[in-house]
Order: sequence, then C-alpha cells, then structure tokens
Amino acid sequence: MVSKPLGLQAAALMKNDLVNQPYDVVVIGAGLGGLLSAAHCLQRGMRVAVLERLAHCGGRFTAKTFQGAQVSTGAVHMLPFGSNGVLAGMLRRLAVPHYVHDAEVFASFFVHGRQYVCRSLLGVAAFLGARQFTRFLMLGPALLARRLPASERDLPFPAWLEKHHVTPDRSPELYAFFERISHFALSVPLEQMSAREVAETTKNMFRYGPPGVVEGGCAAVTGELERRLREQGVDLRLRHDVLRILTSDGEVTGIRVRDKATGVECVLQTPLVISNIGPNATMRLIAGAAGDQSTDVSSTFATFSDSGASRSPLREAVGLKTHVLSERSLIPHKGIMYCLDTERIAGIVQPSNCDARLAPPGKHLLITHQVMRSDDVEQERALAVADLRRIIGPAFERDCRILTMSQYRGEWPVNRAQQGGDFAPEIGVRGLYLVGDAIKPSGYLMVEGVAQSVNQMLDLLDQFDQRTAPQKVGQGQTVPVGNGKPMCVSHVPPKPRAARALYWLFAPPPPAKQERLQTPGKMP
Repeated sequence: MVSKPLGLQAAALMKNDLVNQPYDVVVIGAGLGGLLSAAHCLQRGMRVAVLERLAHCGGRFTAKTFQGAQVSTGAVHMLPFGSNGVLAGMLRRLAVPHYVHDAEVFASFFVHGRQYVCRSLLGVAAFLGARQFTRFLMLGPALLARRLPASERDLPFPAWLEKHHVTPDRSPELYAFFERISHFALSVPLEQMSAREVAETTKNMFRYGPPGVVEGGCAAVTGELERRLREQGVDLRLRHDVLRILTSDGEVTGIRVRDKATGVECVLQTPLVISNIGPNATMRLIAGAAGDQSTDVSSTFATFSDSGASRSPLREAVGLKTHVLSERSLIPHKGIMYCLDTERIAGIVQPSNCDARLAPPGKHLLITHQVMRSDDVEQERALAVADLRRIIGPAFERDCRILTMSQYRGEWPVNRAQQGGDFAPEIGVRGLYLVGDAIKPSGYLMVEGVAQSVNQMLDLLDQFDQRTAPQKVGQGQTVPVGNGKPMCVSHVPPKPRAARALYWLFAPPPPAKQERLQTPGKMP
C-alpha cells in the first residue's frame, strides 16, 4: 500500500471531522523549554496548545516527593548562573514568582581527604600549592581575557592544557579541578570538550555569577509555569503522543496527535510548531517514524538542514545522580563541593541549605553527580557508593541513607546534546523551531542554555511574524525585518561586562535584585 503524502493525509483526517480548532502555535514537550516557550507565546497573544506524552509537566526540571525529600527528575534544584543568569532573568520578564539563593562562595573542594572552602578564586591556592596556583593564574588571561588563537580553538581541552604545561602527572590537582567541573557542570568527559567551548563556558560562569538553588526546588518553577498556562487558557494536554508533524510545500500545517488514555487521534491545525523534544525525535515526527528509536533519520537531517543545522551525529551527555539523606550537614555553604580525588563522583550539592523543605525535618539532602564512564550501571553505582564512604567516612553507614540512584542516558539523558555539540534552532521546515538542551548556544550550560535557546526562538518568531527569511543575530543586536530596516531588538540579552569577573578575586559577584517568592511553591 502506497502511503499518502502528508498534506493529503491531513486533508483526509479533516474530512473525517477529527480536526480541532486551529492554533497559532503548538508546543511539543512540556519540559522547561516547552513551558517557557508557551508562556512567551501566550504573552504575545497567541492561541497555544502544549502536548506532553508523560502524565506530568517539567521534564527533567521538576521533582517528586519521596520519603519526605524532593527528588529531582534531572536537575539538582540549581541554576548554573544563579539570580543573574539567563533563566532567572527570563522568569522575571514573565513575572513568574521565584527566589534564587545564590552561593556565597566560589566552591569547596574535597581533596587530600578534606574539604577546602574557597570564598574567592584565590582560595584555591590552599590545595593547589604555590607551583600549581602560579600555573592556574597564568591560564586565567588565556581563558578569560583573550580570544584563543585559531590554532588552539578546536583542540581537545586536555591537549590545550598540555600545551600550557598542565597534565595529570605534573599538575594533578589543577588538572582535576578542570576535569571535575566539566564532569559535574557539563556531564562531559574533559577530552570531549574543545578549548573554545571551555573558554566560552568559563567566561560566562565568571561573568554571570555563582550558581543558586531555587526556593521550593525546580518543581516550584515548572509548577508555577504550568499553573499560569492553564489559568490563562493554554490547551495543555498531558499523556498525548505526537504521531507526526504535518507539512506541505516545506511549511508546517499541523500536528497529528493521539490521546494515550482513549486512543483517539486528531489533527491540530497550526502554522507554527515549537519542539522541545530534541532534534532526533523531531525529525522522526517529520519522517513519520514516531516512537521508532531505531529509525535512521540521517538522510532526513541532510534534507532539512539547509538552515545550517548540524548534520553530525548527536552525542548525548550522560550521567548518574544519587540522592542521599543525611543526619548531619556535609557542605557548609549554598554552592557546590567538587570532588577532586574520587573515582566517580564529580561534585555534591546540599540544596536543603537553601530551603529546608527540600528534605524531611532535621535531615539534609545531598545530591551527587558523575559522568557515566562505562555502560556497566552496577559498577558505576558501586563506585559512587565507595566515593561517598570515602568522603563521609565511617559516619556514612550510621548517618546516611541512599534514596535514589538514577542514570541519565538514552531517551532521558542529562542533555540531548553535549556542550558545544548543539544543533541550530531551525531544520529547514518553515514554521518549525527547536528549543531545549540540544539547542544550547555556545557557553550556556544546562537550563541556562535551555532559556537562551528560547530567546533565540523568539528572535526567529519575530522574523516569522514579519514573513522574512531567518537571519543570524548577536546578543543585544537589532533583528532585521520587513525591508531590512531594524524594527526590533533581539530577545537574546547581552552578556554581563567582562569586568564583572574581577569580583571573583575576593568574593562572588553580588546577586540580582529580586523579591522573595510571593506564593512559596507547594511541594509536589
């Protein structure tokens, strides 16, 4: 049997009266990127539908209550750039109540059998020693102040470090400093990071400021976004499978969707689709292979990548996260403790320092993270437990209880694209835009990258509204529309001044001005 073209299939369904009212935009995926996109579209006066295959919103940026603790589905309740970051700024623009507790330190480091708390960048001298600290200071201008030479930009970062006389043998603690930050913050082995991406990410981390934990945890943010979308009339459908993105003559015409509870299928007419489910899954919906993870979509990528989207295979960031309840506090601050001489665990946060409600009364919630360096899940878990025993000591058996150990890979990775290996927000179908953790601009990690991908999408949406060809824009630059005259300002905000990084010589940069959570998030 010869299948009908997508346009004819949509027409056949319309004749069967299975078509809903038209929407201005349909968002696929109710994770953070999808919810933020829907909120912005609603703010523009658009009629919005959001489709989510799961029974809840939030994706990997929400949490579930387990044994009295807020166990996150992916994130560690933390915004990488804190209250000054892209996500916090976007939440303020959307008037979403939230409060971010910025770290009051640079970080702490578990090394040589003890924890070193470093309020400023200069504090790392305590564990690096004079020789390695001198080398560390010499690396600063190369990573922060100057643009890397063309010959160095694409070097794997370990090769770049070796070029600057830093190796695991000669500078073990300094090498581990970079390695464990990469493992914890990016979930990427250091050898898979280019010098250019490390430099861009480092500049942003120092310019924006310290990470911060959201009051109420990540579920407070996505929960409030969901509440507002529903309250303001967004058609938010949970447990709905998207079967196909319908197109005609290279343009989006609608979405074919199935209600998982009833099995009823229908078509939602729309000229605009925003996909938050990643490039691979999106391309399968265009190719008509929804749900078939084995389908090769590489030829489809080649067909639809005229806009400049990457054609190389998507490399996911994978990791393993452990939630631990402890009778005693391990980390005496609101930031991250990086672990430099462990086998697997790269870092630990204690978010209950910022909001005690994230743990049961009198308990402390610890969340560890590590890169998965093998496919042997049991070995990875065993090494994580061994690291916890090493860090906490004999008190681990007495005072600590492991709540969950979760691996993030396959359909539920840490990021759908590794840092620096992200795709463009367009894939050659007019009216189809991508957001999420596979569309992160260079230098923007985790949920900061998700928020920045939404800003990029909004620029493209402005151009779509004006019926002009997509054009690349920089931060804070005007977006050409219509006859080429600058009509609007890019939604991508300018980066903080480079001089802001100098704060770190003495203390973290100051937090943004923010009001406390107006209605503290109800724990899920």
